[in-house]
Amino acid sequence: MWQSFIQWFRDVLTFLYGVTESIGFPSYGLAIIFITIIIKVVFLPLNHKQMKSMKGMQSLQPRMKMLKERYKDNPQVMNAKIGELYKEQGISPFAGCLPIIVQMPIFIAFYQALYNFQFPAGAVTNFLWIPDISKPDPYYIIVAFVAGTMFLQQKISMGNVTDQTQKMMLYFMPVFMGWVTLRLPAGLPLYWTVFNTFGIFQQLYINYKDKVKTLKPKNQEDELKPGKEGANGSVQEKTSREPLNNEQVEDASDDTGSGEDEGGTKVNGSSNSRKKRKKR
Repeated sequence: MWQSFIQWFRDVLTFLYGVTESIGFPSYGLAIIFITIIIKVVFLPLNHKQMKSMKGMQSLQPRMKMLKERYKDNPQVMNAKIGELYKEQGISPFAGCLPIIVQMPIFIAFYQALYNFQFPAGAVTNFLWIPDISKPDPYYIIVAFVAGTMFLQQKISMGNVTDQTQKMMLYFMPVFMGWVTLRLPAGLPLYWTVFNTFGIFQQLYINYKDKVKTLKPKNQEDELKPGKEGANGSVQEKTSREPLNNEQVEDASDDTGSGEDEGGTKVNGSSNSRKKRKKR
């Protein structure tokens, strides 16, 4: 059954090569890119769930660290509190492992299908700078792409890593995978490069959505309610009336002063009488 699964990948790869011939660009390298896109699209929901779970776990790390320090002498209570935290935030620690477990057989089968693939005579096996994708890249460029895309994807998903173990793995794993692909047929690291590139864009999208969600005010929905708008409107109306009240007070004081002058108030009357006495 396993060999039938591997043979199915070979048949799909041969079919996609026929598709590239029909569009006028026969290339097994292009066929590998097509099959990688198909696999990525099929597992898109699982990968999306995995990345969201990892992002959620990272956001909970400070609170989990606090719980571990607080209940370090009581592991049962600590595990219970961490479980409540997961339930409260709607995060499952196993959600990030499930997509990897499901994709692992696909990856192994595709790896074996490419590793032992017998390219037909006369088939176009060169791709871009690679003279033959059935053999290792003599220029090691695709090896650098594998290591670089893997590092970039991990860097974007991890963010600012403070744990020394995670920081070491951030640099170790890309170098290790680059070393593994040194002697592999170039078609396999081409698959990894394309797969990692799509993962980078997907992770950037998740980070963007998480950033927008973080910046969004919690009471935004309440502000859109009619009651809230009326409250804000009354505040603005009250604020706009304050300068008018001050002007009215000043106008009223001016009117009072002018009325006193015209009406001959006691103050003005006393001043006029003094002037008459001086003239006499």
